[in-house]
Amino acid sequence: MDLDELLVGHWSSVPFSYGVMEASELGLLGDGRGWSAWFNADSLCVTRLRWRCPEPGVLELREQWTVAGELGDTTGPLAFTTAEPPVPAGEVTRHRYTIGAAVPMPDADPLPAITFEEAVEFCHTFARGPREITPEEDPSHRVLPPA
Repeated sequence: MDLDELLVGHWSSVPFSYGVMEASELGLLGDGRGWSAWFNADSLCVTRLRWRCPEPGVLELREQWTVAGELGDTTGPLAFTTAEPPVPAGEVTRHRYTIGAAVPMPDADPLPAITFEEAVEFCHTFARGPREITPEEDPSHRVLPPA
């Protein structure tokens, strides 16, 4: 499988979404499964996906399912309060990326981050989160069919 081990883990645009009313997250598992999430104060949209790197510096995302609904308590992990029925998806996108330090806002310390040339879930830069994640951390794991 063509995976860049540096991508495995949780990524969040929250530190780079200063002053913006929405943010995104990526969860990339070491076996090529994953998810992307877009959320704001009220709504959550999660896409379950498969990922790979067909060439160095290129992330390919193959959508499988999408589900949208109301965002639950925002103090913990992303979760749905209510959700619409899941919709099968099939779009495949490719995103050039670089991994390195990025400054989230003026006068802030740089963070380890991934930066995409073309936005992923409406964001270009995501801060590194935990490298060790599980499929159960996918906000859609209770409302989508098993991967």
